[in-house]
Amino acid sequence: MNESVKEAQENAYKLWEEHVSSGYLLYPNEYLTRYIFANRRSFKSVLDFGCGDGRHLEMMSKAKIPHIIGVDINQKPLDVAFTRLNERVEMGGGKLILLNNKDKSLKDTLGDTKVDAIISWGVLHLFTPNIVVNLLSEFKNHLNKNGKILVNFRSKNDSLKNGAINLEPNVYKITRKSHLLYTFYDIDMIKDVFYKADLKISSIDKETFTQNNGDIQNDFYITEAIHNS
Repeated sequence: MNESVKEAQENAYKLWEEHVSSGYLLYPNEYLTRYIFANRRSFKSVLDFGCGDGRHLEMMSKAKIPHIIGVDINQKPLDVAFTRLNERVEMGGGKLILLNNKDKSLKDTLGDTKVDAIISWGVLHLFTPNIVVNLLSEFKNHLNKNGKILVNFRSKNDSLKNGAINLEPNVYKITRKSHLLYTFYDIDMIKDVFYKADLKISSIDKETFTQNNGDIQNDFYITEAIHNS
């Protein structure tokens, strides 16, 4: 990793905490909501990697997932998530665990815990592809047999790329709204990181929505993979 990428990555952690804590990400994603509710009878435990202030954990509690785990690198959003969710989950008879993984591997964070599903929404494209391979490999280690992973990636068609500073292939420092580090993906790149993590892709969907009369295009690949080895 070159020094400019490393510096941008470190700054991104701080910026992301500010972004999440601002209340901008209040509501669960519709695609992910449909996915969790469609699988709620088979998912007894779900991990949200990069859970922020708990918007998707709250949705999972409403879906009656018995055991939900939120992991985030920033403590402030985790504190918000605890206040937001703990009483609701306990009243519903469920179990909520919130963990800070700053400077720790997922193994160090979770121990031997395994779950039926891992989701990571709006998070993995904040890392370079080599780090994503390592994260996906860690996800696999914490999945039960036939467990599922659902993640999304910003595509190369996303308008955040416009005017961004190219630091290395497909990795950019965003100049619009923030200075976060983003990697923009195509399908071949997605297949490559999952292949290197030894995970089998079961589906790749596309989600696109616009803002500001179409001037801003948010473009994502949504990828599901299964631990079948």
